[in-house]
Amino acid sequence: MNGMFHAAAGVTLGGLALGSEATRADLALCALAGTSPDWDGVLLFVDRPTYRRFHRTLTHGFPGLTIAALAAGAFFSFFGRWDFGLAAFLWLIAAGGHTVSDLFNRSGVALLAPFSMERTKFPAVSWASPSLTIGAVALAVWVMLAPESRRFATILGLVLYAAYLARRIREPALSDSLSRWWFESVCGLAGNPEKKSEFSAPAEFNENRGRIR
Repeated sequence: MNGMFHAAAGVTLGGLALGSEATRADLALCALAGTSPDWDGVLLFVDRPTYRRFHRTLTHGFPGLTIAALAAGAFFSFFGRWDFGLAAFLWLIAAGGHTVSDLFNRSGVALLAPFSMERTKFPAVSWASPSLTIGAVALAVWVMLAPESRRFATILGLVLYAAYLARRIREPALSDSLSRWWFESVCGLAGNPEKKSEFSAPAEFNENRGRIR
């Protein structure tokens, strides 16, 4: 999924964890943590093959998430208003939500990196996925503006998210214009058929492109 979705999902998970007691600073921390596994995007400035090889590995796997949460807890307890346990907990749940959502993209996640680089995936939705992105942002706004109903909003959102994924696993939507632009332009796949095959939709979806929304 994309950065807007991950930030919004982080806010939502923070609202679920802390309910009405969550401050705006807590939710902002969760939004930051929700995007953190994708900070490996700096590898694009090294070279694109390195990015394609390592993205969704070290920063997304369980070992990396745990180390990052401990580091964040130490940092924010020293420089911020949080105690170590709270900051580490919020970071872990928000970043962990990022990893879980990425399991449903086509490239999957190396959950045990660096000990195993094998990727787990359940391809169901595209990277951009307008429906999920808009829904996540709307839910995050609800969580921020209505503290008394945060947990209700989050549980409702998670139920709808699970239902949507269950539908898409049966009928995947792996292609949209923004996602194609990302993979072809940003990831440097345009004009390189050998690399495109790694990120393109399976043949059965290409044959029925009209059904893919």
